[in-house]
Amino acid sequence: MTDHCCKIGQTIDKYSLQESVIGSDLNENLRARWVGESDFPETATRPLTDWFNQKILKKVYAEHDRKAIETQLESDYKALRSDDEVKRGAIIDDLADDGIDGEELLDDFAKRSTMYRHLTQCLDAEKNKTSSDSNWEEDKIEYARDTMQKNVSDVLRSLERKGELPNGTEAEIQTPIILSCPADECSTQTRFARAKNRGYICSEHSDVDDEIQTDSTEQDSEVPEAESDSQTTANPP
Repeated sequence: MTDHCCKIGQTIDKYSLQESVIGSDLNENLRARWVGESDFPETATRPLTDWFNQKILKKVYAEHDRKAIETQLESDYKALRSDDEVKRGAIIDDLADDGIDGEELLDDFAKRSTMYRHLTQCLDAEKNKTSSDSNWEEDKIEYARDTMQKNVSDVLRSLERKGELPNGTEAEIQTPIILSCPADECSTQTRFARAKNRGYICSEHSDVDDEIQTDSTEQDSEVPEAESDSQTTANPP
C-alpha cells in the first residue's frame, strides 16, 4: 500500500492528479500558487482549495464523458457544496445519471483546513508573514478550529463507546474564539471575527485615533458561552 502524506496526498493519488497541470506537478503548483511564486499571484487557501477540488471534478467528468467546460464545472461544484439540500440533491442525482457518485466526490473534496495542513506540513510551504496580501492569520485560525473540533469529536466518540457519555457524538461542538478587553477591570468581550473586521476589541479602550461610532446593536458585552464563530456536530457527515 502506498503511503500518503495526508488526505490530499491520498486524493491526488486516487484520481491521478499529480501531472494534471502543465509544466509542473500538482504539489509544486499548489505551493507556488499559495506563496505567490512562478508568476502566480499569492492565492488564499479557500480559493486554492476550490481550485484543487475542481481538478478532481474535471478528472471525473473526463472519465465519464461528461461536459467539463469551466463554467459548467464551477456551477456543478457550487451546487455540490451548497447548503441547500434540494440543490445539492439535484446535482447528485444528475451526476448519478452519468455514473458518477456525487457523495463520494463530496467525501474526497478537500477542506480549507486540510489544504492548509498539506501546504505547511507536507510541502513545507510558508507565506511571507510581512506581506499585506498574506492571509496566513485566517488560515491559522481555521486550522486551529478544525483540529480542536476533530480532537473533541474523537474524545466524545470514545466516551460514548465506554458508556460514560451516552449520545455524546450527537452533541454540537462549538469553537468560539472570544477576545477580552486588555484593560484591567473591563469585562467587555467580543468575537475574534468581529474584532478583526472593525479593527478593535473594545470601543472604550481602543487605540484607534478616529472616533468610533456605535449604536445599541454594536455594543459589546460579555459574550454568552454558547455563542460562537464556528460550530459543528460531534460526528460530522
